[in-house]
Amino acid sequence: MIAFNPNSLCANAEPYYYDFLLGTGEEPVPEEIVRHIEECRNCQDKLSQLQAALSQADNVGAGERQADSAIATMFRLHFAYIGKPVTCRIVKPFLPTLLDPVLQVRVPTPITVHLSNCPQCSEDLQAIQAMSLSRKQLGRLSRLFAENPLEDAVKCSEVHVSRMAAALLVLHKATAEALKHICVCPDCRKALYQHRQSVREDFLRCGEVQENFPCEQVSAADIFDYCVPYGIDPAADQYAEFRGSLASHVCSCPTCLGKMQELHNAVYRIVERPDSEVITTCHIDELAKTVQPDPDDVYAGFPIRVETANSKSQAKPRQPALSLGAAIALKKKVFAVNVKPLAKIAAVAAGILIVVALLLNTSTAKAVTIERICKAIGKVKNVHITSLVPGEEKPIQEQWVSRDFKVRLIRTKEESVLWDIPNGTMTVKRLDGGPIEAKPLSPEMIAQANEIITGSLGLVPFADLSVVPEDADWSHVTGGSLEVAGVGTETYELTWLEESYGRPTGFRKWRVFVEPKTDLPQRTESYRKLARDVEYTLVSVKVITYLGDDEMQAVIKGASF
Repeated sequence: MIAFNPNSLCANAEPYYYDFLLGTGEEPVPEEIVRHIEECRNCQDKLSQLQAALSQADNVGAGERQADSAIATMFRLHFAYIGKPVTCRIVKPFLPTLLDPVLQVRVPTPITVHLSNCPQCSEDLQAIQAMSLSRKQLGRLSRLFAENPLEDAVKCSEVHVSRMAAALLVLHKATAEALKHICVCPDCRKALYQHRQSVREDFLRCGEVQENFPCEQVSAADIFDYCVPYGIDPAADQYAEFRGSLASHVCSCPTCLGKMQELHNAVYRIVERPDSEVITTCHIDELAKTVQPDPDDVYAGFPIRVETANSKSQAKPRQPALSLGAAIALKKKVFAVNVKPLAKIAAVAAGILIVVALLLNTSTAKAVTIERICKAIGKVKNVHITSLVPGEEKPIQEQWVSRDFKVRLIRTKEESVLWDIPNGTMTVKRLDGGPIEAKPLSPEMIAQANEIITGSLGLVPFADLSVVPEDADWSHVTGGSLEVAGVGTETYELTWLEESYGRPTGFRKWRVFVEPKTDLPQRTESYRKLARDVEYTLVSVKVITYLGDDEMQAVIKGASF
């Protein structure tokens, strides 16, 4: 056997571990590498670690695979810069994706290393975070940051009509190519800003103020599409029917136009900002993990070594050859990557130690998904669900469900109803003192009750996740007064376009407050926004409590059936 030697072929063999193990490479593993791996105890140990990591990845639930493939793509792009100088221009397209709750990064990468060392990039990230954009908006912003203005073939003279349409917030009169040019071209951006500023100043001089409109509730996310119409195709804009009410107000309101100008400056300041003096290079160094850690070293415990340079004292590095490919990949937002290539990508880019750190040794908690919530609900034994509506002090319904006992107790203002599946009965007790009635359950009623008890208990808006609209947006909500469900909960929202007979009728939003350790919802809120509405209206609220068997039995006994 060959003893481990950091200067041996081990370093050269690491990129071939995945292909050696599974034989899936486009090119055969070199013979000298094969011989080395077969004889090297160190490489054999690392192959065993990789095989264990892949086995763990194979056991990931189907509901999490889409998130895993997105994470795989992200890490491939990040680790493409291992050993290469990283500047602000390289980091900029990654900033919006770092705010995506599905793509949380909990290990140092060449991109996050630069971010932690560059105050200007950190400020840019905070500015984007303050906008509270949706996942789709963050994706479009990422692609905008990756654009090269020199590659835009559209001429400014060709977009005059579309630029005026953008100024008037009538996006359906513009073309997708023109809207992209307006966002990418510095001259057109400036012209658009100056036009809006002139209109706003005219309104202020005339003292015109829009009344009976909640301007204070208009957020950056609400006006983002008008300020940054990059990536919007007016010919296939599913939200076109609902843009009218807000757009007609904003384009004639000096207050909201002022918000749009502030957002314009915030976004395009980042687009136009030159590189700072900070240049970072992240190296893979196996010895770095074994050295006695410095308590002040944020990278302690990771097999990396970081170099920082100042552009004034060192010539500015040339853009890495892979940066163009990374920019293209960011634009396309390709998520169709298998879980297994994550190991190969990380091994090629950063060595097998990064793979093990990501999949085995590092706490990388994933963002909560609706699939994980449904899975957690499916394991609940006993639950108490309180349903409320705005304006009502008392609940409109309380429901207790026990999967173990197969019973369901429903209490409204008028009556209590106990569904007892094992005994095949339904008992009704009037709360006004009327007689208690016991009725037999038909086979159809028993089947219906079983479906409810074994399903999602009505806690999620779609009983079958396969019918969730493809364009539904799932996002992590931060900030604001959202701690209504208690300390330690995280808030997520599912937003989708509601249709009736094939035509859009409005928007629906489901907000859920989740205990992240268990993925269990503590409270849910349902909202609706019709085409004529500016803001969402709260429709219903559910408060969820999880009970033990003794508590459930006490509830049934206390109902006095």
